[in-house]
Amino acid sequence: MQIALRVKRGPDVPTTAPRNTPRVKLAMLSLALVVVIGGLWVVLRGIPTLSSQLSFAARTLAASTHAPDNTANAGNVNVVIFIIDTLRADRLNAYGYDRKTTSPHIDALAEEGVLFERAYAPAPWTLPSVASLMTSRFPREHGVVSTRTRFGSRVQTLPMRLKQLGFTTIGLWANAIVGAGLGFDRGYDFYRESFTNEGRQVYAVRKMYPGRPFFLYIHNIEPHNPEFFAPPHTPGFRDVSDSVRKQIAEHYKQYRIATWLDFDHGRTPGTTEVEAIQDQHVQDLAALLDTYNELYDACVRLADDRVGSTIQALKDRGEWDNTLFILLSDHGEEMHGHGGWSHDQSVYEELVHVPLIIRFPNGQYAGRRVNDLVSLVDVMPTVFDVLGKPEPATDARGSSLMPLVKGETKRDERSFYIPSMRLNVMSYYRPWKEQRGDINVVIRRGNWKGIWNVEPDTFELYDLRTDAGEQHNLASEHPELVTPMRQYAETWYEGCGSQSSEGQQATEANELDEQTRRNLRALGYVD
Repeated sequence: MQIALRVKRGPDVPTTAPRNTPRVKLAMLSLALVVVIGGLWVVLRGIPTLSSQLSFAARTLAASTHAPDNTANAGNVNVVIFIIDTLRADRLNAYGYDRKTTSPHIDALAEEGVLFERAYAPAPWTLPSVASLMTSRFPREHGVVSTRTRFGSRVQTLPMRLKQLGFTTIGLWANAIVGAGLGFDRGYDFYRESFTNEGRQVYAVRKMYPGRPFFLYIHNIEPHNPEFFAPPHTPGFRDVSDSVRKQIAEHYKQYRIATWLDFDHGRTPGTTEVEAIQDQHVQDLAALLDTYNELYDACVRLADDRVGSTIQALKDRGEWDNTLFILLSDHGEEMHGHGGWSHDQSVYEELVHVPLIIRFPNGQYAGRRVNDLVSLVDVMPTVFDVLGKPEPATDARGSSLMPLVKGETKRDERSFYIPSMRLNVMSYYRPWKEQRGDINVVIRRGNWKGIWNVEPDTFELYDLRTDAGEQHNLASEHPELVTPMRQYAETWYEGCGSQSSEGQQATEANELDEQTRRNLRALGYVD
């Protein structure tokens, strides 16, 4: 719903001040303020608390009137990073999904931009993955791997670096795991929790912070917890009753509570025996898999609509042509593919293969698809390369993707490449602890994918050409591949530990504030 606020001056409006002018003016101003703030409370209902809604609205009186902003400087490149939380690449039509129409707007974006077919999240869950995106460092280097860690004092995040270049920096986020309460607000002029981030919110905040150029970070929650966020009815998708949604929600909640129970209560993970509880809830969720898939796909469609309205808002403001728009996911989702549920428990493809689509200013390089292996740690150096300012990213672990986009080079398929890792300190499930340990390193060579499980010192090897679901471990059949891949992974991992200087490693965090804890509890992160 859009609300247009107009002030008309007609013949019935007096041209001279009536008697009792101060009282009349005060009444009129009070009434107008109530109407404006009340209307904008509806427009900006994505902001979670009443106080923040009113504060947000009061500074955005003209937010809902979509007229082109003629102050835009076409010579400045704006940067937008749009994260769709928990989105698997294989659920987008642009990546080959054909069961449902989930992503018409994202598909159109891919046609106007560059799609990376084999992009990897640096970690299999939000906190370390987004930390890696914003620093171009892997989890072992930045150390932000739990709700009790924060960025080191000298870490320069992407918004901090862009701010130093004169960018107005804006963040709208729906997942508290990357909220201000966990230190992700560094470098932003405006950083606000908003459970609905789409065109209206984008237009409003741009009116409030009209500086040029701008960096806009949007982090939407769908399709995380689709039993909560999937609309009651989505055309083309089967409706799911509230009672079934509540069943899914309860099983998911109890499974997550059991998995993080010891960490959340200050104990060493594994202290409490919860395996039987976890197994039961995973079995119950698996029995509802078809329904969960329906909700998940409907949620992807909702996320796609939010992408479309955001792009339209930028067009309405006259800012689309000179905007670098980067769409990605922080990680995927396991739906019993390897015996588990949710995310953070492994580095299989369903968790770390993510969409990455970059639309360049004026649609340059439109329609290209890049098959080379890439990682989200490559995003930051790519941004500064596009801006013609590579110096702020000289310390990046990743590399600019521009040579791949331009077709100037390709990654050698015979060489080794490490795009992702898992460093777990929070969750626990005994069979996975024994089989995989808590540290897992992904190593790719062409179509081969290796996983070095550091603590048990075991190695998994999969041929993704013939086994996309990673069900057949071929390590024992190909020692000629396993030995050099393991050696490369060991050297890489040791190097990660020596990369960070003083002030770069994560620090211990204070206790979570109650608002952050409440939001994390709603997503199943804490008890």
